[in-house]
Amino acid sequence: MYESNPGDLKVSTQFKLPTYQPDRLCHILLGDYAAVVEAINRMEVLHYCDRVAWVDPMPTGRNGEYISVMSRRIAPLE
Repeated sequence: MYESNPGDLKVSTQFKLPTYQPDRLCHILLGDYAAVVEAINRMEVLHYCDRVAWVDPMPTGRNGEYISVMSRRIAPLE
């Protein structure tokens, strides 16, 4: 069972999650700044998404942790 850590409560108020849209998939990267940037760059190399689709990594308020979000339209199932 997860127990909350007082450090978990200091989330940046500058960041707002995207509005839910059923035809979109939202990706969230959470981690060290360098790891977040590397993951974004890898997804671009794999032609999964463009780097500019991601929100610039922002500090979460927890020590050394950053967050970035990207949403993309999903193709309807046929």
